[in-house]
Amino acid sequence: MSLTRVIYLIFFIISCSSLQAFARDEPAKLHAIKEKLSDESEQKKKLQVRIDKVSSELTKVKTQLRQAGQAIRDNEDRLHNIERRIETLTERKTTLDETLKSERASILKLILILERIRKTPPQAMLAKPDSPYKVAQTALLMENIIPAVKRHADNLKSNLETLDQVSKDLADEQVALSRENEDLKSKRVELQALMEQKERIFSKTNNDLQAKEITIQNISSKAKTLEELVKKLQIEEQREIDRMQAANILRRKPMISVSDGEAQLPVSGIIRVAYHDKDDVGAESKGITIEGRSGGLVIAPLGGKIQFTGMFKRYGNIIIIEHADGYHSLIAGLEEITGSVGDIVNPGEPIGVLPDSSLNPRPKLYYELRQNGTPVNPSVKFSDLG
Repeated sequence: MSLTRVIYLIFFIISCSSLQAFARDEPAKLHAIKEKLSDESEQKKKLQVRIDKVSSELTKVKTQLRQAGQAIRDNEDRLHNIERRIETLTERKTTLDETLKSERASILKLILILERIRKTPPQAMLAKPDSPYKVAQTALLMENIIPAVKRHADNLKSNLETLDQVSKDLADEQVALSRENEDLKSKRVELQALMEQKERIFSKTNNDLQAKEITIQNISSKAKTLEELVKKLQIEEQREIDRMQAANILRRKPMISVSDGEAQLPVSGIIRVAYHDKDDVGAESKGITIEGRSGGLVIAPLGGKIQFTGMFKRYGNIIIIEHADGYHSLIAGLEEITGSVGDIVNPGEPIGVLPDSSLNPRPKLYYELRQNGTPVNPSVKFSDLG
């Protein structure tokens, strides 16, 4: 037998031995793989159950938040109406006080004239009679004075009664104002508890929240304008999507879907600067400025995803929300922001509060609506601004 045949024979024997060993080990390996797949499948099921549970909790809390927010908005609207009525009543009371003061002065003059006539003795008139013209003039004067006194007295009585009613109405409105303020305080306590609960639930499924916020703040520090900030945020959002796709990671669906609820202005109050009006520094406003209440509630005007929260340039504490169709809401002037980057918010959901200070009882909030990065008239989304 040649050397080549011997080598082939040895190789054949070794190969058969390896195949037999592989055949013996294969069922065990397959079984281990199946067990591993089964464990992973079970873990995925458990994870999905947990996600569904947290999602359900978050949806419930968000619904409660919207209800609490609406109750507070209604309360703040009632307070605005009461304060306007108090202002009107106060102005009316001041006017009545001035009128009564004038009428009292007129009556006093008439009474002094009558008192001087009364003190003139008849003997003096007989001893030094006036001419017939003077006597007729005096008689005519007396005929006019008496009705004038009566007329002023009637007016005085009527105005005093009106003043009494106005004062009573004013006192009633003050009581109502106090009651509404107490109710508002109670509702704010409930709202704060719900907000804290929402944040705890949201953080459970967003372990990378802190890292995202650091990235967002770095972007903010480099952006020079709001336009640049929004553009950089959009670029970062696309990069995140690309990274997930490159790593073959399925993009996580939002915890809840965005509601198509009715659009609402972010704060209850009076619009002091309209779109394209001149602002405090004389520049053309790209948004609207709303005068609210001290510590007033700020809500999401439209449904969307929070892209940015924090300080930015001269705008102070702001929040940026991304909406459908290329729209963004920029809300500035908040004392506190309760929403988190990446959070999905529905219209009317509380996202923060205005400054609460006795030194500034009427804080102002700035709201800007943008489409594809360009400021647009908010009336395109808020019909009552049309």
